[in-house]
Amino acid sequence: MTIASAEKDARAEKRQAEAAWIRKNDSFAGVEEVLDLAKPRGDEARDAATTAAAQVAEKLEAALEAGTQKSDIKLKSLSLEKLRARLQRAAKSKSDEDLALIARQWTHNYDDYMEFSGSASERGPHMYPLVSAFILYVQRHVKAMHAPAAARKRGGSLTAARLLLPSAESDFTPNHAHEDEKVGLALHNCPVSAKPQPHPGTHPRDFFAIVACKVLYFYDEALDQLIDSTRRVYWAQGNRRFAWALSVCSRCVYAVVMLHDAVLVSPVMDVSKPAGRKQFVELLVNWAVCDDVRAGYDPTMEFDPISKQYRIQCPNKGGKMRTYTTTGYLFAQGDVLGRHTRCFVAERDRKKGGPKEVVVIKDAFTVSKPPPDDNVHNEIVLLSEITDTFRGKELDFIYPELVRGGNVVLPTGGSQVSGVAHNGVYDFDDNTDGILSLMGVAREDVPEAGKDGVKGKRSSWRQQPYRIHRRLAMRPCGEELEMDVNQAELTVVLAEAMRCHTAIHSRCKILHRDISPNNFLVVRGSDGLPRGLLIDFDYAISVKRTSQIGQPGQSGTLPVMSIGNLEYDGTVQTALDDWESLLYTLCMWGTRGLTSEKRRDGKRVLTDLPIGEWSRGTCAERAREKRNHMRSADDFWTSIGQHFHPSCRALEPLAVELHAALFLREGCAGTRIKRPDLDIPNDFNPCMLFEAPTRV
Repeated sequence: MTIASAEKDARAEKRQAEAAWIRKNDSFAGVEEVLDLAKPRGDEARDAATTAAAQVAEKLEAALEAGTQKSDIKLKSLSLEKLRARLQRAAKSKSDEDLALIARQWTHNYDDYMEFSGSASERGPHMYPLVSAFILYVQRHVKAMHAPAAARKRGGSLTAARLLLPSAESDFTPNHAHEDEKVGLALHNCPVSAKPQPHPGTHPRDFFAIVACKVLYFYDEALDQLIDSTRRVYWAQGNRRFAWALSVCSRCVYAVVMLHDAVLVSPVMDVSKPAGRKQFVELLVNWAVCDDVRAGYDPTMEFDPISKQYRIQCPNKGGKMRTYTTTGYLFAQGDVLGRHTRCFVAERDRKKGGPKEVVVIKDAFTVSKPPPDDNVHNEIVLLSEITDTFRGKELDFIYPELVRGGNVVLPTGGSQVSGVAHNGVYDFDDNTDGILSLMGVAREDVPEAGKDGVKGKRSSWRQQPYRIHRRLAMRPCGEELEMDVNQAELTVVLAEAMRCHTAIHSRCKILHRDISPNNFLVVRGSDGLPRGLLIDFDYAISVKRTSQIGQPGQSGTLPVMSIGNLEYDGTVQTALDDWESLLYTLCMWGTRGLTSEKRRDGKRVLTDLPIGEWSRGTCAERAREKRNHMRSADDFWTSIGQHFHPSCRALEPLAVELHAALFLREGCAGTRIKRPDLDIPNDFNPCMLFEAPTRV
């Protein structure tokens, strides 16, 4: 097996396992409020959407019943390629009849049609044109009934925010995705001015929702596919707050909404029955009519399809906005659940001749506690303290300087894709409570995690952690560490970043708690030489304030968490936890290889190496494996050191010394002290291991 093939298989296996885990642990079925979330804001808009949906459903019923056995037989005899061509012609036709006849094979003639189409694997692709025909029928009528708000008459029309057009292709690979990351069908977010026809695009930046179709009732498989595919939506859409999806199992349709900590699935809409078809029509109409906030978009981040840039409004603590235009995408979060962190390089909008301000904008949904400004984990507060401490000082390191930041508050009522302006009133607090309020429910607290760090089992989907949408601008700007560094530069970057870590801990009494590969940036000056910047203080704590709130819980990036953090038995976290995470980060880089070296040697597959155990299993299992690997110098070498990539051999001595300092020093076992009465010398600082100069 080639390295590329092994990477592909390992990647697919990991994604499938993650999707199945989310389905089993964080998905909730039969949530009626999912359909409420899609309903437009305001009584007048809701009444208009309800009236329009009833009219469309009535016309659709008549058109479906108009089909005959003769017309059904003609469609059943078509190959998949000819069926797609028939769908294209039907969408372009002025008559609704052909679209309804194709949709009829799904709603009225499904069993007979699918039996005629061959084996299960052969029948599967035939579902997509049938479902697409139903959706296009509804969108055609939405467009026909659309009128601008100023011209709309009560009961006679509605104001649409978008058209949802199914992709022309099915089972396709989206732009910038790996070959094995196929999407069954996508609904594209299109302006109302678009023609209601199958959409030729395949870029996930335009996807409103992913659709998974299964011939039989394979509910779990369909949901797993949606969870896996939606990662690409979050990766490509920097302004997506939550995502929609559709699961189609035979003739059972489910609306799916993926929030930051839960995947919610609506009750079934059975399109074999008139009531189910009407429900599905209502959902499609509501999706087309609701504003960007309910659709899951962020109105304060406007994407320009021509320049491919975002215009981002960044608040300060008082809520006053400043607009920046992005010039690059530094980091995109590709996970379905969690913070959805994105980082952009951006320039402040300025008048001609004004000063140039280049910043990194970080956007994330951070776990907090109401009221958020009192939370000891508030990154904006902590960065303000760091900035105030170091600004204007002569330093041998660079630090993340906060320019501005605040909680994101959204305006409502607009649609960016159709150019509909929002109401200009910033009154929607973008947090978990705000999103759940759109569904008409109140959030409930999540059960406390156990001593092993495993979160408690939720008894209700309403039990969700409180997350708040925060955005901040900081400087200097850098690049991902793996973009273009060699071994010597990596050492320099890590040394400077950890000097900053030590200074922040000693002078600001702030502990980072998430040392991991993504949280180091390389900053290059005009001379091209590298400097190291430590970022992402989402999990950081103010050590001097922890006594007020108690010891904080488990934090960090699982594969590089310290053993003490993984075992989570109440032991106080210290700076040594962060240094231990640095050791694991260094080992991950050394084993896998750096991107700049990839051009010659290729990245290493970690799956079959001992270090791969750090990325599998429970926290306790990962901690046990790390203990075995770190137990002695010989264990470290045979399990980890000898597997360093040939292009990273120069990193081995640093890893060996760091391991010895943390695990082989008398009385220490990583972050665990073997003898409680042992005093660690004040001069014990692993940063002394970095002998490289601050410049290469």
